[in-house]
Amino acid sequence: MNNNNLEKYFRNQQVSLQWLAVLRAMALELSASASPVELRLLFSKIGTRFANEVQEQFMNVNTLAELEEGLNVFWAQINWGWVNLTDAGDSIGITHQAAPLAEAFGDESLSWCVGLLEGFYHNIFSVLGASAAMQVRDTGESDAMTLRLRFELAVN
Repeated sequence: MNNNNLEKYFRNQQVSLQWLAVLRAMALELSASASPVELRLLFSKIGTRFANEVQEQFMNVNTLAELEEGLNVFWAQINWGWVNLTDAGDSIGITHQAAPLAEAFGDESLSWCVGLLEGFYHNIFSVLGASAAMQVRDTGESDAMTLRLRFELAVN
């Protein structure tokens, strides 16, 4: 089995078939009703609410390694892949592998549905005491299987 077939097989396992058609239809309707910028903001808000529901799990972490470990336990429980956090000095790199966003909403929606993880991670860092001047943003180097984000000082 080549890597393309393996990726296709894996992606097909990410979203329940009972929801796939509904999520894809919702993505098409959302795309027809709002701009990518508006949708990204909406999905960021959804990600923030999502994190609000689980943030207690992360409140007692003291190091980046502990946060990564806790996040990976959480992501594994809901079949949302895994994350690697890297300290880049003035920022934190967030590489999230195998999140089901592109599969759920379609590859063409990735530019806005990545907002869900932006909002989620931003909320978690905020709960841990991060400055309001910091933000989580997609680096522009993401693809369907690897979402690359950065937690850094907000640029106006």
